[in-house]
Amino acid sequence: MIEHPRTHSPYSAIDRQALLGALEGCLSSSLDSSLDSDQLTVLALIDLRQFSHVNQRVGYLAGDLVLGELQQRLASIPKHPLGCRRTDGDKFALIISPLLNAQLIPLLANKIIHAVSSPFTVGTESLNLEAHVGFATITDSKHPASDAEKLLQSAEAAAKQARHLRRAYVIDEASARHRARHKIAVEKKALDALNENSFELFYQPQIRLADGHTHGAEGLIRWNDRNHGINPEQLVVIIEESGRMDDFFAWTLQTAIRESANWRGQNITTAINLSASCLQSPQLFETIESSLNLWGAEPSDLCIEVTESTIQQDLDQGFQALQKIKELGVRIAIDDFGTGYSSLEYFKFIPATELKIDKSFISNMRNNLIDLDIVKLILDWGKRFQMETVAEGVEDAETMALLTELGCTYAQGYHIGKAMPADQFSQWLTGKPGWQ
Repeated sequence: MIEHPRTHSPYSAIDRQALLGALEGCLSSSLDSSLDSDQLTVLALIDLRQFSHVNQRVGYLAGDLVLGELQQRLASIPKHPLGCRRTDGDKFALIISPLLNAQLIPLLANKIIHAVSSPFTVGTESLNLEAHVGFATITDSKHPASDAEKLLQSAEAAAKQARHLRRAYVIDEASARHRARHKIAVEKKALDALNENSFELFYQPQIRLADGHTHGAEGLIRWNDRNHGINPEQLVVIIEESGRMDDFFAWTLQTAIRESANWRGQNITTAINLSASCLQSPQLFETIESSLNLWGAEPSDLCIEVTESTIQQDLDQGFQALQKIKELGVRIAIDDFGTGYSSLEYFKFIPATELKIDKSFISNMRNNLIDLDIVKLILDWGKRFQMETVAEGVEDAETMALLTELGCTYAQGYHIGKAMPADQFSQWLTGKPGWQ
């Protein structure tokens, strides 16, 4: 086999000094900008495992093409990339700035691992790669040249540790300490926001597929803090760990009931999510009943959404609590249905009125026969157990038409309407009494 010299590759690697120069330039730009001092510059070093085997299998030229495609994948991951460079044969450096907070590093790591592990096609060959990733971060750099050297050394040490420990990624100790400090700051800020009623509910519309009538809206939590705003899933985890989940649910419930007064009388149901700890709370029924009475709402105006995994944490307690709520007249929806361990053994006892089909199945159903079959199966279960069905994540007219044809009851997603504040949702209803 003729080996192609590396210098002839369009994806030739840069040396360490060139990488330091790129890092220094990034840090200098951050220093000159008006970025918040709490935002991070992140360096991820990606060290591929046994890439020499790929070269032996398909040749150096094809191997370089694989590395080129990987470089493109990596460069497309972050929202604010400052460059993805190949640093040494089978190693890459990904520079991101600014990263809003250190809690996003694990999410970034998972995206990198996915980019590496997704198959590469070379002719008739399908190649799978693995990597170890080292992360290092810096906040508010004052000395770009020396800080660039420290950042690179920290990332190199983290990548080396990841390889030694056979882990997908490692965050260097200084960055991990920063992440821990930031987590504490975010937790405090989140609890302050709860105490000060600084959260907000957005409402995403649901329509009845048979006639386009607006059936309901799901209330989704939003926290729009400039420095610490995080996604709803992370926020719920923080509140859960703080032991304040009952207070958080009470705020969500009362806000949803109070704001839904704007569209009361239009036969629209407002849905909110219920966590595992709240489902086990002895105050749950009283909280719901008293909130409905306080704002003069009908129980049928409210829908409580719970996931399969939430119910399965304590089946007996969960069934009893949900049955009592259902007897009050409140609707019960099983959220993200199909992603848990669905079993007819327990399913027949769940006092639910709706099944919400997870968006992961809906988004792929037109292109994936397995997902389509799963959707059909869930719709069949709904009919057999006299439950209505809600499709989540409907993003195009073709998917909505197919769901209508299959007999799905309701739909929710960007194609119908994005989540919006209560006043905007009221305007949306005025403009669209039936979905157009």
